[in-house]
Amino acid sequence: MRFRALTAVSGLTALTLLGMVPVAQAAEPSAPAANGVAKVKKMSPEEIQEMLAARADANTQGVTAGTTAEGRVVCFRAHVRNANMWTSTICTDQSGFTGSEGRNDPIDAVYFYVGPTGGMDFNVETHWANFGTAPEAHIAPGDGLMMWNSNGSALEAIHLRSFNQSMMAAAHVKDVGWKGTGLRSYDQWIGSIGENRWMEAFWIDI
Repeated sequence: MRFRALTAVSGLTALTLLGMVPVAQAAEPSAPAANGVAKVKKMSPEEIQEMLAARADANTQGVTAGTTAEGRVVCFRAHVRNANMWTSTICTDQSGFTGSEGRNDPIDAVYFYVGPTGGMDFNVETHWANFGTAPEAHIAPGDGLMMWNSNGSALEAIHLRSFNQSMMAAAHVKDVGWKGTGLRSYDQWIGSIGENRWMEAFWIDI
């Protein structure tokens, strides 16, 4: 298991170390709709390239480790509400996390991308404040999905499931800190449900 640095940062230091980019430079969720439906949108080839380019930029700046997406890999990225920014892309062959830590800023949208090689089976289910659990989505190798809730709800938990790859994951939860089992599993939830605590950051390792 790789070591993951989970040092708290704040203010401008957080923006620099976490590799946050202004939302104008990255894709963002559509305007909220009145019905509060949990949304899933397949990423376009351009969005996938933008996501992976953000990862490459982070690597050149020395923010993260690892430079390739070979074999089974999942990449992820979070939009933090109050900062109105997408954090840098992190992949499962890297150390670090996406989101923010120690800034009391909820995640309100996420990207997931599954690498094209290795044939990984990957499914994601999300739980939102004031909404509940959205239907599970399957992401095929080479595809990506953006997930958000159209009433602007904060993300509270993520369900990760695979038939052919075990994973380890953890989430940074409001007023609690990092929560994770520390065990590899093919099926697990991270975050919290029924506690009225939003998710601020998360990482996944395979």
